[in-house]
Amino acid sequence: MEGKKVIKERLCSKIVLLLLDDVDEASQLDALVQKREWFGKGSKIIITTRDRGILNVPTLVDWTYELTGMDFDHSLQLFSKHAFRRDYPIEQYIFHSKRAVNICSGLPLALEVIGSLLSGKSIEDWDATLKELEEFPHHNVQEKLMISIKALNEDQRKIFFDVACFFIGIDKRIVIYMWENCKFLPQQSLNTLQQRSLIKIREDNRLWMHDWLRDIGRNLIQQRSGWQPEKQRWVWTHAQALEILEKMQMGGVHGIESIEAICLKLDEMSQYSLIKECLASLSNLRFLQMDSKDFDDITKSVLTQVSGFLSYQCSNFVRTTFSRLILPELRWLSWRYFPLAFKLTNFSMRRLLILDLSMSRVTKKWDGWSHIKLAKNLKVLNLTGCMKLRKTPNLSFHVNLERLILESCENLVQIHTSISQLKKLVFLNLKDCNNLRELPNEMGALESLRELLLDSTAIEEIPEWRRMKKLEILSLDKCTLLNKFSFVGCVAAATTLSLVDSHLTQLPNSIENFNSLIHLNLSSTNMRELPDVTGNMKNLKVLKMRCPLRKLSSTIGMLEKLEELEAWGTFKEIPDNIGNLRLLKNLILGSPRISMVPQLPESLVNLCCKTTSMETLPNFSNLINLRNLRLTLLLNHKGPSKLEAAPSARWIGTLQMLEFLKLSSPYIATLSSDLVLLSQLKKLKLQCCHLQCLPRLSTNLSYLSIKSCRRMKTTNDLSNLKALSDLVIVGCDELTEIRGLEGLENLRTLELVALPSLVKLPDLTNLKKLKKIHLNDCPKLFEILGGPKSLEILHIVNCSNLQKFPDPSSLKNLEVWNPETKESTSDLVFQEFVNVNT
Repeated sequence: MEGKKVIKERLCSKIVLLLLDDVDEASQLDALVQKREWFGKGSKIIITTRDRGILNVPTLVDWTYELTGMDFDHSLQLFSKHAFRRDYPIEQYIFHSKRAVNICSGLPLALEVIGSLLSGKSIEDWDATLKELEEFPHHNVQEKLMISIKALNEDQRKIFFDVACFFIGIDKRIVIYMWENCKFLPQQSLNTLQQRSLIKIREDNRLWMHDWLRDIGRNLIQQRSGWQPEKQRWVWTHAQALEILEKMQMGGVHGIESIEAICLKLDEMSQYSLIKECLASLSNLRFLQMDSKDFDDITKSVLTQVSGFLSYQCSNFVRTTFSRLILPELRWLSWRYFPLAFKLTNFSMRRLLILDLSMSRVTKKWDGWSHIKLAKNLKVLNLTGCMKLRKTPNLSFHVNLERLILESCENLVQIHTSISQLKKLVFLNLKDCNNLRELPNEMGALESLRELLLDSTAIEEIPEWRRMKKLEILSLDKCTLLNKFSFVGCVAAATTLSLVDSHLTQLPNSIENFNSLIHLNLSSTNMRELPDVTGNMKNLKVLKMRCPLRKLSSTIGMLEKLEELEAWGTFKEIPDNIGNLRLLKNLILGSPRISMVPQLPESLVNLCCKTTSMETLPNFSNLINLRNLRLTLLLNHKGPSKLEAAPSARWIGTLQMLEFLKLSSPYIATLSSDLVLLSQLKKLKLQCCHLQCLPRLSTNLSYLSIKSCRRMKTTNDLSNLKALSDLVIVGCDELTEIRGLEGLENLRTLELVALPSLVKLPDLTNLKKLKKIHLNDCPKLFEILGGPKSLEILHIVNCSNLQKFPDPSSLKNLEVWNPETKESTSDLVFQEFVNVNT
């Protein structure tokens, strides 16, 4: 109730865009968007769900849209990417590929999974698999996907079920410790699961799985256990755990020793006594997740009921003990908000590898550390958000520790010197430890450390850690007090150095020793120029400098392996030798003083350039590999521009690989007629106030935006743009006509804004796929002829002269607003408008 009150009070007067993704219970809607009045007028709420019944709320939901499957051609392309690693099938597999695509019914997930399952197999294997898939009903996608899961071996299947039940969104580098210890061959298994598109590993190393595959995996677990939770190996819901406890209390449970992973919720099961026999029976449990809350204010009666779970010491209660240690196979204990009153003395620490006590109130003096030190094989210790922790405990007993996470321990001020004993530590996370001002010199003994995260700490300098030879990643983002940084020793082997939003003004000359550096990010620093020695960083691939650079050093042209360069500031010249960077793919340049751009390397794939002082329009005709071009040449309001009047950009027509083009310039008056030859061009954005007409455009264009072309009186005939799905025209003062609009057979969205000269539109009846029309500030527009049945949304704002528009009876959303009269009609109130069309 408190949450609802906060939403109403804070958002009732604000226009918000709210996205609720994957809603599976009506109660979730009731908690977050119970009434329209909770949000300001004009707010938009988007809900995605797989259960249509959840949207059956007439007072809240205006309209629904059901996603359709991919068309056959795109389905075949996606399938081929996974089956053959290219965009089309191998010739002898064409017939079988079409069979497979028809089986998948246009569902991207099925196309990926089944394509991956068939990849590399013989025609005979394809025949057998497709025959099995065709036996299922056309709509039964889950049964078809299950075939791929059943084809896994035991190790692969266990890892798949682990992810489906517990580890979506978890760093694979942590989970892999448990899998390796259990001899699941995780590297090979993960590769297989990825190849079959059953899981994905994101760039940040976190595991991801599609919701359908998650549900299929969980359903398979339940089916195999006969829908009896106590016989499952994986128990992932609190409801299942409660059912098991209830049956145990009644003495009717056998076989729970097969459970390998379980999730319990302490506050909901406090009414049940977790007796000795319960825990003692979980002899094969390797993963335990306790979902708890902050027990600071919990009643002592609750603690009494669960005291059998752990040793609880309190003068008012009897201590419960077990004759032997419980959970002998436990590898991973995750208990957030761990109650300080509890101790772990009855837990077996012999096999424990991963301990997560995030958000707990533990301190350096907490009694539990004395038992945790028995975890000689501990690999990961996670103390994220432990607000009471001011000094880390003595960690010298954990000589096998490899990952220490202290993120968001906001009151941490001291790292215990025993950290020097962690000779195997490879990862240390101190991000958002806002009060941590210094690091001990003893950290220099961490010879195995590879990744050190110090973002948003209060450190003022980095000690000279000369023995830290293996450090690869050092992140110092938002270290605003950092004023001294020694690059000797500790960073010599680093591949990544990030100093974003720190207050460093210069790099020391010792940076020339960074022979291994691959990624350097200096954005939002006070850096004004780089030392010339940066040219010695021969392995650098990514250099980002969104900072007040006054000069770009010519040594940049010596960075032979550079693939990505981003430079912003007030520099005037771009070094001529930038053309020597034969591997450069991404280039972003932004400075008001750039007067000219030298010849750039042909290797460029993405180019963005922004300036106000260009003397000649650059010619990029040599960039034959360019796919994305963003060119912004703005007016210099401090003085007249030196750029020649009405220059041409005809060279753009030679960029045959171009897929995205954005031109923003008050100087460009004409475009090359060769734009029609750019067969790869999918998206075109133009903002050129002197541009008077458009050339003929490529028929493959799917998105066209024309903004602030104030001299354009009419468009060319757009009817050849058969693939166009979005058309946006804004701020074209003299535009009176949009030619060929009626022929855009695939148009889905039409947005016309600030067109004071536009009088009418052609008949839109034949635009069978048009779903949305948005009209704003078109004061002379007096009619919209025809309205396709596909039209769902019609927004009309400040079009005071409009007399006719499509019959609104088929619309799902209509909004008409006149700021002068402050009259508005929206949300399916149509009746008063029906007469307008008669």
